[in-house]
Amino acid sequence: MQSAQSAEFHVNPVRIYIDGKAKSASLVVNNSSDQAVTIQATINSWTQDKGDDRIVPTDDLVISPPIFKIQPKSKQVVRIGFLKKADAVMEGTYRLYLQEVPEPGKSDEQGMGITLRVSLPVFIAPTSGKPRADLKWKAEPADGSIKLSFANTGNAHVQVSAISINLPDGSPLASIPAMMIYILPGQAHTWDIKTEKPWKNEALRVMIKSDMAAPGVETEVKPES
Repeated sequence: MQSAQSAEFHVNPVRIYIDGKAKSASLVVNNSSDQAVTIQATINSWTQDKGDDRIVPTDDLVISPPIFKIQPKSKQVVRIGFLKKADAVMEGTYRLYLQEVPEPGKSDEQGMGITLRVSLPVFIAPTSGKPRADLKWKAEPADGSIKLSFANTGNAHVQVSAISINLPDGSPLASIPAMMIYILPGQAHTWDIKTEKPWKNEALRVMIKSDMAAPGVETEVKPES
């Protein structure tokens, strides 16, 4: 029994930052497989509502080329241009999708095509001031868990990759050791985290790993005042 093999492509960089004044950026798509791959690129507006992503088609950016074929062991440079005037103070957020276009006859035994799809964040820097996330937390006890909320009151995104919550004596109360959550500017995200012991509304120290610091470095998040 033999099933179809999918081509493999890799993208660099995996996050795209566009200067609000320069208004363009590029990325490289590498085809590491032994077969040609055709890729279609599309871009969408990316917002959030109560922690849920909202993805909507947009004509704010242009992609060149929008569809392309990469031969085996070859690469393609893709350019992205921002067509609007960037916001003066707030970061713009979008999602770039790279979708493999199946070749004719490329299907498994059930007739379903095997294709790859990659989603990359695109950030447009404001034209004045420095993009910076600003997180604050609040918490409330739940049944055997803690409901922890982060609000991002800054003008740029933050990507949270781990959370640890400790009691005043330094003992651990709860944690999420690995995740990949974006909180866009002006948005919030809530987790229901199982606790290692009952929480009686003691003071907490909340630490995170995020893209606001070097990889693996924990930083403290302050509570809402």
